[in-house]
Amino acid sequence: MCAGEQTFPSPSSATDATLTQVWIEQPSINRREVISSEGLEHIAGHKYKGGQYTTLDLALDDTWKALTKLLPLWLAPNMVTTIGGLLMLVSYFLIWAIAPNWDEECPSWSIFVCGLCIIAYYTLDCMDGKQARRTGASSPLGQLFDHGVDCLSTMLQISTVGAFTQSGGSARILAIQTSTQFLFYICQWEEYYTGVLQHANGDLGVTEVNYGMGLATIVNALVNRNYWHVPMEEFLPIAIVGLIPPKFASFTVLQIGTVLWVSLMIVCAFVPLLRVYRHVESTSVFLKALSKLTTPILLLTSTFIIPSHIISEHTRFLSISVGLLLCLLSIKTIVHSMAKMPFAVFQIEAIPYCALCLYLRCSPDVSSDSAKLLLSFSAFLATFSLISWARASILQISQRLDIYCFSIKKNRIKQE
Repeated sequence: MCAGEQTFPSPSSATDATLTQVWIEQPSINRREVISSEGLEHIAGHKYKGGQYTTLDLALDDTWKALTKLLPLWLAPNMVTTIGGLLMLVSYFLIWAIAPNWDEECPSWSIFVCGLCIIAYYTLDCMDGKQARRTGASSPLGQLFDHGVDCLSTMLQISTVGAFTQSGGSARILAIQTSTQFLFYICQWEEYYTGVLQHANGDLGVTEVNYGMGLATIVNALVNRNYWHVPMEEFLPIAIVGLIPPKFASFTVLQIGTVLWVSLMIVCAFVPLLRVYRHVESTSVFLKALSKLTTPILLLTSTFIIPSHIISEHTRFLSISVGLLLCLLSIKTIVHSMAKMPFAVFQIEAIPYCALCLYLRCSPDVSSDSAKLLLSFSAFLATFSLISWARASILQISQRLDIYCFSIKKNRIKQE
């Protein structure tokens, strides 16, 4: 063995540590190595197991296959994923340039572009796996890259919702974003314990939600969007208004829509909880599993203890901070699931943000400029943490599997 050459345990000697209870994550001595050697061995032998497909999935499958055949064989599957993610970033920064805090009206053309980006992104998301099988480049790294971009795109799509509902300057957009991202996280948490990533309940799944979001965005680009701020008593037919309590009838469409969306996310989150409980068949193990929800719940709770005037003035930076930290937790859960590594109850990357939220709560006299500076730094720190951890894991997995992330090795390209 050459000096500096890394060795890996055999599959039979690698240990499944997913049920090991770890309370506080120990920082790595070398930040370039976030996955253990045993974890890399598990990843090398990992096989993705997806859940059921919906009627729409099956109906569009031939279309996705036909579009995939138009792609050149040299195009790496992760590049297909990346192009979709870049489209979502374009839509995000477009809205940021026009309405930094989501409290200004966006021109219809910008909303329309965002709708097209969502549809194009999800179509490419459905093509990357088919391109991987077509080129013989399927790998566990592809799963990480695919689902990592999905996680980020969930946050970016909510930015579009904030744009066409003009819901910035309040906690509403944060409630929509965090509840949606928490549901995404809990689906990865379910896979961590069951080994299966469910992406649908019956005939309602990620395909319906993503294409539905894209179409809803395009429709909102074509109509007068002031209806979001109209009271329900003026929006609904008189016959229906008479059946609604007067207190609720005075709420706006946006207020009612926010409550309904968050409620739907909460209800949907109970489904993975139930599946995990049935899978582990042990109350003690299930309670340990529930403890893994501590950090994301702390992130959500911390966000909403911040004084309302700070939330209204700096919605964007709060959204970036909590959003990217939830993305990081989801990506780490995906990696730990594939690597069969223990996932700590308390994740250290969340500590600075939670501490900042507590400080802002306990310091009512903090100025708006100071709050903006602190939240800007928090957003930067969350961005740095996400990029550095994702980069480290991608490099380790790529080296272990002897593959490139954004290109296919010539001797591995499959000829049709």
